Amino acid sequence: MIRTHHKFYLPIFLSLLLLSFMYHDIVAKLVSDWWNDPNYSHGFLIPIISGYLVWSKRTKLQQSQATPSPWGMPLLLLGGLLFLLGQIAGEQFTQRLSLIIVIAGLVLMVAGKGWFKILGFPLAYLVFMIPLPYIVYDSVAFPLKLLATKISTIILHLLGSTVYTEGNIIFLPNTTLEVADACSGIRSLISILALSVVMAFFTQRTTFSRILLVGLSIPVVLFCNILRIVITGILAAKNPALATGFFHSFSGEAIFLLGIVLILIFSFFIKKLDRNPLAPVLTSPSLPDTGKKPQRALLIWTAPVILALLSVFSVYLSQVEAVPLNRPLTTFPGKIGEFHKVKDDILDEKVLSILGVDNYLFRAYTGPGNYHLWLYIGYFQDQKEGEMIHSPKHCYPGAGWNPVESTTVQLSIPGMEKKIVVNELVVQKGRERQLVYYWYQSRGKTIASEYRDRIYMVIDSLLRGRSDGALIRISGPADDIEQARRTQRAFIRKLYPTLQDYIPS
Repeated sequence: MIRTHHKFYLPIFLSLLLLSFMYHDIVAKLVSDWWNDPNYSHGFLIPIISGYLVWSKRTKLQQSQATPSPWGMPLLLLGGLLFLLGQIAGEQFTQRLSLIIVIAGLVLMVAGKGWFKILGFPLAYLVFMIPLPYIVYDSVAFPLKLLATKISTIILHLLGSTVYTEGNIIFLPNTTLEVADACSGIRSLISILALSVVMAFFTQRTTFSRILLVGLSIPVVLFCNILRIVITGILAAKNPALATGFFHSFSGEAIFLLGIVLILIFSFFIKKLDRNPLAPVLTSPSLPDTGKKPQRALLIWTAPVILALLSVFSVYLSQVEAVPLNRPLTTFPGKIGEFHKVKDDILDEKVLSILGVDNYLFRAYTGPGNYHLWLYIGYFQDQKEGEMIHSPKHCYPGAGWNPVESTTVQLSIPGMEKKIVVNELVVQKGRERQLVYYWYQSRGKTIASEYRDRIYMVIDSLLRGRSDGALIRISGPADDIEQARRTQRAFIRKLYPTLQDYIPS
């Protein structure tokens, strides 16, 4: 146990106070995500489970010698660096992850290696409370949707149903089913994975058995969701109303419980098959360090000093210049080459609050062959957490559009020596397809990659005190994909020079 001298209460208290100052907004938004996003509602349970894990180790903690360790300083600095980078780049995952690393660094600095080793697993388990970045979530969820759709279609066909698929859409004789994110297994996978980790920790004797049980959670979730799709398909073929409403919601809960039951069964059999006896735990109580040595006091006081410096840097980095447009987008030309304005659309207030843009233009143009396309310009005078450019790769799946093709292309612009690189994206919802081109135009740079755009934003925030930027997106129907490509690329070539008059360089 830690027998802390009274004079060490102050640095520990200051560390906790500064930690609260740095992370109160981040934790509040994290709890909000748990409440509003059903994919991460299990987040409320993770800190409770982690707390129980700490409580279960209370005897070991009392027997372990607590000696402040300087090795906690690099860990604390690493967490602080991630906190600052996450703030500059507006990346919530990085900031939330940094909280766990900072806490781990504080434990190691104040209590030493013995406590850090004991508390390592409960601290690492907190990772399950952090929502995945959308780009990771989408890259996992979409392949799972396609795999679940393909296997379910094969099973339905073997059962005698007339069925075929396009992407994640299942076509039955009298109805159509869409395998959405909830049916991809990603939601159940995260929850059951978190549960299986705890179950493996408490029920299994060896590392191999624990890894095996955790690994089995993946095929279990896939099996359960395929079963849900197949049952829904069978019932929907008889009565399409059964594919929605109460049954659809109830089947999701029932399948999730089935997954838990299967994990419990696997846990029981793996434990039975593993005949290795539980290794004896040798403990030898040691006297606690009273922390009276001067170097120990200096080390403990280092923690609040580092946190105070991080707080100061955090405030400084948040002070970036808000850069307005060169011209208001309301004056944007209604004629772009051979393309003529059809109408301007006004986005819903709820959509605007999600996008966080300072200025935007959402306009329909018509061009050769009566081809209709949409131009979207979303401009941010400064970017900060919660008010940053959203990648179309994340927004389209959120609106029910599934990416079919994604690549980058180089386009030559009249009057420019260098070609610009832009993203080309083909998305599909049901039988409707759209072709989308988009890029980031920020502080004089034209960038296709959202990662490069974030990196440049961090650099410009530090060196130039600017984080302004714009997303340029052109979209239109892709019934004839080659015609759509020719038309939209022609529009971009005429559009790009005009953008330079509006977006600050």
